[in-house]
Amino acid sequence: SSRTFVRAVVAAHSFDDRRRVATTPSVVAMSESTLKLVGLAVGVWITFTVFGMATEALTSTEYGDKKERFSFTWSLVLIQATGNTLVAALVLKLTGASSLNGGVKCTDWMIAGAAYLGAHKFGLLSLHYIIFPMQVLVKSCKAIPVMFGEVMFESHVQLTMTKLVSVMMLCAGVVVFTFGKGSKKGERFELDQKMVIGLGFVLCALFCDGIYGPYQNKLKTKAGKQLTGYHNMLNMNFWQGIYALIFCLAAGELPLVLDFIARNPAVTFDLVKFGIAMSMGQVCIFQMQSSFGALTVTKTTTVRKLISVLCSVWYFGHSLKPMQWAGVAMVFMSEPVGKMFAPKGDGKTKAQ
Repeated sequence: SSRTFVRAVVAAHSFDDRRRVATTPSVVAMSESTLKLVGLAVGVWITFTVFGMATEALTSTEYGDKKERFSFTWSLVLIQATGNTLVAALVLKLTGASSLNGGVKCTDWMIAGAAYLGAHKFGLLSLHYIIFPMQVLVKSCKAIPVMFGEVMFESHVQLTMTKLVSVMMLCAGVVVFTFGKGSKKGERFELDQKMVIGLGFVLCALFCDGIYGPYQNKLKTKAGKQLTGYHNMLNMNFWQGIYALIFCLAAGELPLVLDFIARNPAVTFDLVKFGIAMSMGQVCIFQMQSSFGALTVTKTTTVRKLISVLCSVWYFGHSLKPMQWAGVAMVFMSEPVGKMFAPKGDGKTKAQ
C-alpha cells in the first residue's frame, strides 16, 4: 500500500541520516583520540611493568654459579639516562625543535638533573634492602615531598584539603603496609637494620623528588611554551647521565660491569630490557601528557604501580599478608578519596 511505501522511504532516509552522523569528522576524531589514549595507556602499563620487573631482577637475582648480584647502581642510572637522552634528542630532531635546552639556562638544568639523579640512585639502592612492592608503595608517596616542594619553589601554590587528605591516607597506607609484616597471630613486627636502611634510601629518593618535580614546574613557568616535555626529558637525563658517568669513572664501575657481564651473560637481557622499556615508557608518558593532560597521566601511572606490585608478588614470589594488602589499597585509593573533599568545580579545573 501507499502508506507502507511511505514508511519504508522514511525509514531508509532515517538510516542514511544516522549513518552520516556516525561518520562525521567529530565522531571520527573522537574515536581516534580514544584509540590513541588506550594505546598510550597500554604502552605505559606494559613498558613500565617490564621496566619494574627488570629492575627487580637486576637488584635481586643471583647470577651464575657464584650467585653474584648486580650491585652497580651508578651504571644502571647511566644506562637509563643514556637511553632516555638519545630518544628525546631524536624526537626533538624529528619535530624540528629550534633549540635543545628549551630556553632554560644550563645551570638550572644542572640543579634539576642532580636531584633527578638522587631520586633514581637512592631508589635503586633501596632495592638491595627491601622488597620491590614496599619500594613502589613508599615511592607512591611522591606527592608528599612534591606538594611541599611546590609551596617552597612556587609561591602561588597553596595547600588544599584534597591534597592534605590524600597525603594523610598515603602515609597511613605505608605505615599499615610496613607494620603489617607482623600481622599473623603471635608474630611480632621487627624493624630490622636492613629494612631501616632500605626505607632510609627511599626517603632520600622522595626528598630528591620533592626538589626536581617542583623545580621543573618553576622552569616551565619561566620558559613558557618553548619548553616541551621532550626538552625536560632530554636535559634532565643528559645531566643525570653526566653525573652518573663521573661517579662510574670515580668508582671504577665500568670495567667491573664489563667483567660481570663476561662472567654472567644472562644479565645482558635484563640490562637491555631495563634500558629499552624505560625509554619507550617515557615516550608514552610525554605523549600522553601533551595530548591528554597531567591528570590522565597520574591516573594511568597509579594503575601502572598497582600492576607492578601485583606482577612482583606473582613473579618473584613475595608473600603479602592481609594487613599489607589493606595498606596497598589505602595508598592507591588515596587520590579518589582525597577528591571527595574537593570543592565543587575543582575537579573540572584540574582536568582541563
